[in-house]
Amino acid sequence: MKKILFMVATHGDEKIGIEIIKRLRTKKLNRFFDYLIANPKALRKNTRFIDVDLNRSYPGVKNSKLYEKKLAYENLRKAKKYQYVIDIHEASSGINNFIIAPRKTIGNKKLIDLINLKFILLWPEPKGPLGGFLKNSVELEFGMKNKKRGNVINFAEKIIKQFIKNVYSTKPKFSKEKRTFYVYGKLLGNNFPNKKIIDFRQTKIDGEKFYPLLTDQYLKEGILCYKMLPVFT
Repeated sequence: MKKILFMVATHGDEKIGIEIIKRLRTKKLNRFFDYLIANPKALRKNTRFIDVDLNRSYPGVKNSKLYEKKLAYENLRKAKKYQYVIDIHEASSGINNFIIAPRKTIGNKKLIDLINLKFILLWPEPKGPLGGFLKNSVELEFGMKNKKRGNVINFAEKIIKQFIKNVYSTKPKFSKEKRTFYVYGKLLGNNFPNKKIIDFRQTKIDGEKFYPLLTDQYLKEGILCYKMLPVFT
């Protein structure tokens, strides 16, 4: 039984996981992991989802008429068999790369330590990601904004290869520096004149100090950015 399951294409228009898996298979590293195309219909149609957002649908409903709700039930059942589950995402308007633990606490700290990314985000809302129901599961988000896609994929592949190596090594290389943030809310609106909002750079709006996240990623939904505060451990 392999220890690792990689989830890819949870959102069908995010191809980075597929591209990384292809590279790892070429290098015969798939002997160390399994992978699951989380939302195959959405991937084929190159759309985020079919009926509802899969990343908001866990734990799922076995006999649901909604495609992603039913899919979430099956995905969770499969994922429970593994020691480590990594859900790979990309953000078109994201600048940074980070780990998302969709819960109030980190959960499986060993899993976090095995991933050489600096930023950890505790994000208990909205409900429905896989990691909210599996403590041994996290999401990896790779930012694409103002970057060449090939460079991001190269970096992501390096991070995931090191994670695989760490899992199977008797002497894993842990990240020395980690910064944890708690995502607690969102900033609504389309713009704030004379205010430059940059991810992970502290700002102050209407007397409230916070760190922005995914600025401009969800403008169509009326969200300028999400709001975070650092967690000191």
